[in-house]
Amino acid sequence: MIDRDTLAKLIRFGAGGVLSAGTTIGTTALLHEIFGVRESFAAAVGFAAALSVNYFFLRYIVFRHSHVAPGRQLILFIGSTGVFRGLEYLAFLVLNTWLHVPYLAALPAVLMVSFLVKFIVYDRYVFARRRGEPL
Repeated sequence: MIDRDTLAKLIRFGAGGVLSAGTTIGTTALLHEIFGVRESFAAAVGFAAALSVNYFFLRYIVFRHSHVAPGRQLILFIGSTGVFRGLEYLAFLVLNTWLHVPYLAALPAVLMVSFLVKFIVYDRYVFARRRGEPL
């Protein structure tokens, strides 16, 4: 069973995911549809645009009681996010380029699959809180 604190973080994380997905998809669609940028490059820029939004939202809204020092946290976040974004982009390329899934379907599919894995990694490692520490 999931505890109340974890459920609250998961809900906030979900809101951050919506914000991140909106940033990713909105940036990608804007670049491709309005400016004619190739889908694969537009998606790369969309994922990159979500990086700053994600860090601040996760640090100050989702995992606001983290004990990890901000500098170390930023390094952990950038490293783990780099891995996640690289894997997300690779999955997008597989779906869009090789399997010909339209980009507006491929992006949400990729983002949904990575949601829970990222929550676990961020909660347990990147934005960790000491065990037993109250909110």
